[in-house]
Amino acid sequence: FFASDLDLKMMRCACRSALVSAPLVQSIMTRPHVHRSDTTFDTRSFSTEAEKQRMELNKFLYDIKPAATIQEEVTMRPTPCDSTMPVPAPHPGLRTKQGSYVLKNPMYTPEEVQAVKITHRPVQTMLDKMAFGGVTMARTAFDKLTGYPDLQTERDWLHRIIFLETVAGVPGMVGGMMRHYRSLRKLQRDHGWIHTLLEEAENERMHLLTFMKLRQPGIVFRMAVVVTQGIFANLFFLAYIVSPKLCHRFVGYLEEEAVRTYTHLLQVIDEPGSVLQGWNQRPAPSIAKEYWRLADDASLRDVIEMVRADEACHRHVNHVFSSIDADQHNPFGPYGKKELGVAPCEKEVKL
Repeated sequence: FFASDLDLKMMRCACRSALVSAPLVQSIMTRPHVHRSDTTFDTRSFSTEAEKQRMELNKFLYDIKPAATIQEEVTMRPTPCDSTMPVPAPHPGLRTKQGSYVLKNPMYTPEEVQAVKITHRPVQTMLDKMAFGGVTMARTAFDKLTGYPDLQTERDWLHRIIFLETVAGVPGMVGGMMRHYRSLRKLQRDHGWIHTLLEEAENERMHLLTFMKLRQPGIVFRMAVVVTQGIFANLFFLAYIVSPKLCHRFVGYLEEEAVRTYTHLLQVIDEPGSVLQGWNQRPAPSIAKEYWRLADDASLRDVIEMVRADEACHRHVNHVFSSIDADQHNPFGPYGKKELGVAPCEKEVKL
């Protein structure tokens, strides 16, 4: 009685909508449900392949009649799995032709590879002394344990390299994780550090996977890896909470030793009559050719040069990360840059 003309018009529109939508809702609610594998539909009405994929995904997710019991679910139809689901969009990862996913890694020119030198950043502050002291103690103990530098067989060299790479892959992942948590905790961007640290972790893991193509260690070796990883990863995690600068300085000095070791390895390969002289002609593993974009006729010696170049990058990057403020932008950027030149804070030394 008190309704205005506008209210009456709105009520009439609502009544018309209800009359039109009621049969549609009833037909939807009473339509039979069928198994996904028995469902067929005409794809000619879809203008694009994307629309077709979206329709397939919708049918997979919403057009399956729920089973009354778990037993019926198991016996009457197979459980849906990821492999049978339609793909709504391409995966954002970088997919290689062999089907693996890898992060971006530096690409070196022959001149950059040959320019790698053994360098050392002078110890200056108390953090430097703590980091360098820790690396020195760890290297001395491991050298005595493995008999370095008097390694007599290829097996001895590979055991040393593989074990070191299992350790070297830890700091980048821990550092990237801690930077990720820091970004979430402080509600701000990370300025590109996470990318570089995760790329470093995967780069070290690719070193490990490459050398695993040359030798598969036994159970005792693998147990030692498990114990060492458990100790080192937790200690590094706790140290990163206290002082990220100390951790990056530690990794910088650790990578200095890695460059020293791989330089020595190249000298052994080039020495006539050595146990590793055959690495000059031994073909590089396919995983290494793919990762570093090596030539088809690349040798194992070429792989060692690329690994040494990677370690020189990590050496420089971590020394720089330790010297700058945690809120500064990553000077190397998420996609990397040429990093093989001797940093101003590092001095070239002889083997």
